[in-house]
Amino acid sequence: MAWLDRTGTPYLSHSRVADYVRCPACYYRRYILGEKTESQAMLLGTLFHNAAATFYKAKSAPEADKLFSRLRVSKLDDDRHGPLRNAITLLCQNRHSDCDVVSIEEPFFLDLGPSLPPIIGIADLIIRKGKSLVVVDHKTGKTFNDHDPSQLVLYAEHVGRLHKARVTAGFFDEYRLVPNLDRIRKPAFRRTEVRLSKKMLPPLILRYKSAWEKIQLLKMGEPPSAAYDCWFCRPLWY
Repeated sequence: MAWLDRTGTPYLSHSRVADYVRCPACYYRRYILGEKTESQAMLLGTLFHNAAATFYKAKSAPEADKLFSRLRVSKLDDDRHGPLRNAITLLCQNRHSDCDVVSIEEPFFLDLGPSLPPIIGIADLIIRKGKSLVVVDHKTGKTFNDHDPSQLVLYAEHVGRLHKARVTAGFFDEYRLVPNLDRIRKPAFRRTEVRLSKKMLPPLILRYKSAWEKIQLLKMGEPPSAAYDCWFCRPLWY
């Protein structure tokens, strides 16, 4: 992606479309002006995904402390070490069982139509349960959220093309970041199954086409106003 950005090669990703829909000004600043978007939340999410990849690659499941010790957490604030360690503990406790791992952190490059640039993404986890393939996406955050199933639809399309297998289900595995697992009053892990079908792909393509058309206009017009609740643009309001 960094190479594509340097060469000015157009492409889209699910996260870019989501950023545009959430806050056009955020998209403009991040992807047109190229402003950096480093944050502690993003760093923690990256570290957790690294731990999850190591966990599912291992022949025998490693312990949470061992997974945490392998991470480069020097840039992560000290008060986030505990929540990250706890999220990894929940990962170990809620491993997908009775399945075979097919792929981990698998990048893809999809052509969804002549009026769209390539769609780029990374499927967190692809597993085989019985005769079916299943896609899994890991999420970390302070709260549980209602996630857009179209992200799993995109992963399923990739799996169908590359692995020649139909995907009928996917999971969002959510890890709520908490300082102490012994003092929580509600669960800190949630697994949500999403039923998938080919009928969900055409609406997703239309959504991407609409966003891409507006993004092209965004490049030629005036910078949009920042959304008040945008985590990236919020400092502009103060």
